[in-house]
Amino acid sequence: MTAHRGQRSSAALLESAILDCFDGVTALHRAEIVQRTGLSRTVVASLLSVLTARGVLLMTHVERTGTPGRPAFAYQLRSAVGPVLLIRVSGSALGLSLVGPGGVRDTAAVAVPSVADSGWVDGVREFMAKAEAAQARTRHVVISAPFPVNQAGEPAYPSSPALGGSYDVLRQAVEGVRRRLVDALDRPVLMVNDAQLAALGEASFGAAVDARASVHLSVRHGIGCGLVLGGQPFTGPDGTAGEIAHVRITDTGPDCFCGGTGCLATQFGTKDIDLALAGLYGRPLTPAEADALVAANDPRAVGYYREVALKVARALAGIVTVLTPDVIVLDAELGPAHVPFASSLADGLARYCPPLQVQGLRLLRGRLRDAQAAGAMAYRPTGEQRLPAGRP
Repeated sequence: MTAHRGQRSSAALLESAILDCFDGVTALHRAEIVQRTGLSRTVVASLLSVLTARGVLLMTHVERTGTPGRPAFAYQLRSAVGPVLLIRVSGSALGLSLVGPGGVRDTAAVAVPSVADSGWVDGVREFMAKAEAAQARTRHVVISAPFPVNQAGEPAYPSSPALGGSYDVLRQAVEGVRRRLVDALDRPVLMVNDAQLAALGEASFGAAVDARASVHLSVRHGIGCGLVLGGQPFTGPDGTAGEIAHVRITDTGPDCFCGGTGCLATQFGTKDIDLALAGLYGRPLTPAEADALVAANDPRAVGYYREVALKVARALAGIVTVLTPDVIVLDAELGPAHVPFASSLADGLARYCPPLQVQGLRLLRGRLRDAQAAGAMAYRPTGEQRLPAGRP
């Protein structure tokens, strides 16, 4: 198991050769790409298939001019089609990010006193109108959901007294925002799990671009795990694939809102890892202060992140054993804590997984400052996310 990035694979270099063809060009036919790259038709066809499946390229119909026959296929960079709007729900406010091929282009915060209030909907419309006046039309809206989402675009965990009031409040808030925007906006409004967005972002534009199977771990603001297989996010039939926060890692422990006992999510006393770290010092800590403690090799801070990583390794071991991913990407927000966390995670996986499964596994630092935003840009609506009949 390695904790560094090796040379780029030959596949990644060939993909770069394909993408370089689109500099200053709106669309290209396959024959034109063959001519520009000098690669064989078979190799180009295979690479185009991979890049299209991963959402980097779009295949479109282009009418032939002056010659009879069927419409020709051409390829476009998805980034050339237009930006997306990413919405993150935080308490009684929405964080809006307009995301384009170069990253986040514009941001805003909109207060939501009540989902039923119309003022915040107008605020979202105004933000989009202002952004689109200066740039291209927004392709779709992605709402980042801090809970698993099934293939129908609904929360994977239904409302239930066993899940606890805090989950119900959060679920209802995010769903309420989505329902209002479906009515108010004339484009697709999708709900996608936040960990899956981050995983797709790093797999499409970041540290895992050359991986066949990658795992992304979010840590600081809640343990989350996203899976990307063959360039596509994998959530399983019910949307809960990768939910390591609800893997039982001890036979004794607090009850979890998922209905289990001793889950990873119950081990830190709070969803926010930095808040749990602050408890060791008996005072609030800003992210910068937490980073400074780790950078100074403070034994309590370093030991804390090592302990968290060992618990995560125990929950993650089953996924690593079954999927044998090429890469595990650790959230870039870990900052200086990446070093002790990655080291302890590697030790834990070596302890809990068969040796062969972790022999070539790479643990990489995330490259993207906002992996969720990159994931929203890469996300491809499949037509599966629809509101159930009778829902507005």
